[in-house]
Amino acid sequence: MFPRLITEADRPANFVRWVFLEPVARYVLVDWEPEARGLLGRLRTLAARHSGDPRYTRLIEELNEASPEVRDWWPQYEVQARHSGRKRLRSPQRGAIDYAYTAFHLAEQPEQTLVVYLDSSEPPDGGAAVTGE
Repeated sequence: MFPRLITEADRPANFVRWVFLEPVARYVLVDWEPEARGLLGRLRTLAARHSGDPRYTRLIEELNEASPEVRDWWPQYEVQARHSGRKRLRSPQRGAIDYAYTAFHLAEQPEQTLVVYLDSSEPPDGGAAVTGE
């Protein structure tokens, strides 16, 4: 679903890094700009909760250095919390697919989010896909 999300063995998968730094993300995310803006707003929300955490500082610096969109949008101070919604993802085999999703924050690991996607075009009894974001 998210090609090349995991690219380096010494660095864990990071969805925000993938969205802004992996060119294929602009193909997979049909509505890339609003998705990317929302994701950046959610990153800002998390970074504010963990001010001073060097992991957030490094990630934000990396994104600012490598992404012109992050450089333009970060100073706008948008924040966002989202737990569910709709997302359109492009599949090479099926084209654009509309997914409903719900995000869960894990009690044991609150920094990780479990996101469950349901293909809206599938019958109600099937079509679920699960991935971490």
